[in-house]
Amino acid sequence: MEKVNKKLPRGILIITILTVISGILLLMMSIYTFNLLLPLGGIYLMGPAFLFILGVTSLFTAYGLYRGQNWSWKLLLVLSGFGAAGYLLNVVNGQFISIIGVIYNSVIIYYMYRPHVRKYYGIRNKRRR
Repeated sequence: MEKVNKKLPRGILIITILTVISGILLLMMSIYTFNLLLPLGGIYLMGPAFLFILGVTSLFTAYGLYRGQNWSWKLLLVLSGFGAAGYLLNVVNGQFISIIGVIYNSVIIYYMYRPHVRKYYGIRNKRRR
């Protein structure tokens, strides 16, 4: 696929920056909780490992978003979908401040489906026959 000189949408730049910040925070949390839970044994390290994987995936996604890679568009939708679902579970369990996370991830999903963003990433509408 030939790279066309495309202008990065401002919203994508903002989402990329937020995704980098999120990835760094997730990595820092994983290192902190790993050090905290290490004396308790292996089963307790699954949480920090999950946070580490999410952090690396977020940074990887941010790189792809900035470079205009269409796989990053799809990956961000998956991450935002899982994020919204997780925050929604928190809201159901009584942590009502998590509604901010639901709204944040929903706005990202909405924005990623905007026509100019889909065009930037080369995502076409699939027509049903």
